[in-house]
Amino acid sequence: MNAMPIRGLVIEDDLADYILIQESLAKSQRFSYQIRHIDDFSKASEALYQDDFDFVLLDYFLGAHSGLELLQQARVIQLQRPIIVMTGSNSPELDELLMKEGAADFIPKEEVSASLLDRSIRHAIERKQAEHKIAELVRRDPLTGLGNRNIFEEHMELAIARAERTGNRLAVVFLDLDRFKDINDSLGHHVGDLLLTLIGSRLRRTVRNSDFVARIGGDEFTVLLDNISSESDVTQIVEKISRELSRPAPVNNNTLDITVSIGIALFPENGKVAIELMQKADMALYESKSRGAGSYHFFTDYLQARLIDGLEIEKELRTALQKDEFELYYQPQMDMNTEAIVGFEALIRWNKPDGTIVSPDVFIPVAVRCGLIVQIGEWVLETACRQIYNWRQDGNVKPISVNVSPRQLKYQGFLEQVLTCVQRYQIAPGLLEIELTEEALIESGPVLSAALTALQKAGIGIAIDDFGTGYSSMRYLRDFPLDRIKIDKSFVSGHDAPGICEPAITRSIISLAQGLGLEVVAEGVETVEQKAELQLQGCRICQGYLYYKPVTATVAKSLLSVSMNSPRGAKSDSGAGTE
Repeated sequence: MNAMPIRGLVIEDDLADYILIQESLAKSQRFSYQIRHIDDFSKASEALYQDDFDFVLLDYFLGAHSGLELLQQARVIQLQRPIIVMTGSNSPELDELLMKEGAADFIPKEEVSASLLDRSIRHAIERKQAEHKIAELVRRDPLTGLGNRNIFEEHMELAIARAERTGNRLAVVFLDLDRFKDINDSLGHHVGDLLLTLIGSRLRRTVRNSDFVARIGGDEFTVLLDNISSESDVTQIVEKISRELSRPAPVNNNTLDITVSIGIALFPENGKVAIELMQKADMALYESKSRGAGSYHFFTDYLQARLIDGLEIEKELRTALQKDEFELYYQPQMDMNTEAIVGFEALIRWNKPDGTIVSPDVFIPVAVRCGLIVQIGEWVLETACRQIYNWRQDGNVKPISVNVSPRQLKYQGFLEQVLTCVQRYQIAPGLLEIELTEEALIESGPVLSAALTALQKAGIGIAIDDFGTGYSSMRYLRDFPLDRIKIDKSFVSGHDAPGICEPAITRSIISLAQGLGLEVVAEGVETVEQKAELQLQGCRICQGYLYYKPVTATVAKSLLSVSMNSPRGAKSDSGAGTE
């Protein structure tokens, strides 16, 4: 006889029948049973949410209720224990119905015996365990052995159902590794995989046995913290997770210094539905990453307000695309030596029906999150190319730079779209430039390099925008085909002093670019002193409020016909918005 008893729930409202079952189980020669008797439907319904049994013996008739209702409830909550139904009815149709609803077996009461119960219970448990094992394998991350997104969401739904019944709280924690792609790119994907496996193992050891850990994609992990008493409990666990995961990681003869960013959402404060809690934990993670590597952040009222605003902006953006409410403004790029316009950067503005002009700082992050940035980016490219064509018809045209988001670059049709647009508007080589952030280069890798090479061969310029604000910039200069570097305005202006904010950085960037044969554009030039310093450092091209704010296409056209002999356009009021 097995040393460990098999635990069972016997749901039976007839005492005489229960005693018969109890006596039959006690006669077993192979197994020891520990059973609990329930004679009420509502108590049985509550018991299914508990975790103190291995099988269920269920009487089909329970007063005004039937066992069919409990089977359906068990299916909804995805009960992992087998249910064996007993009934005095001899009906093949009922047998078939119960099996379809998830019953593991069907036993007529008049045939109940120790041997029949032994065989039925053992087979039901073994079959259920095998089914569960197969389902677990399908829903497990093959690299780390952790759960995947599907099983994490299932665990969340079950935990939420329990918490609603017991009044307990829980927390959803999102984590991802800071700068993980740099490790993949510099040391190889095999090292990245080993690191993910190590992180998964550390994470599983760090949390409590009652918590559930999953890897839901890439370097992103999730933890479900069940039965939480207070926010301070969550803080203690999260800080422990951060400490453990940030320990030096020995991987493949390398010792990696890593940090994690963490976002947290709480039940029921931040939501009562699994997908809502996951969305808010993800928003908190995004906020955490924006504050710097290695930090954590709870979902807050501020993020809630931003979420609501974002949903409203998303709705309005969809309407704006349909009603063509966008407009391109153009900020002149100036030759500081000749005071002549040498090009423009196209900057999108949103003209709302009430006359408000919305800055891209407000709506572009929302467009990225909801995926509309691809459609908006297509509109910007099309409009800029059409503008080049129109200006060329007037006999006076300058190159236009267009910003491209990382999300656009991942769109499979991006390269074809750009080349088609260039062909449609007969854009001559050198008249269109696309600007990429370092973030775009970080996320895209070798596939992007091939696409950029094809664009460059078609005569389209490639520039890195906001240079110096990302990671591993020098490697990108080596790995990607580039024509220009744009020095981020935070290094040029941004303090009360008239000169350059970070002269050592601007000097280094200019020197590096010159050594590589790349042109440099300084952004955010606001004072004569900044202009003079940049010229001394060897920079020739700039854009900024010293000359012009972004201006409408009509104003830009008029500027093209004006000879720029002095910075008389400085602080022009004809523009709008920010750079």
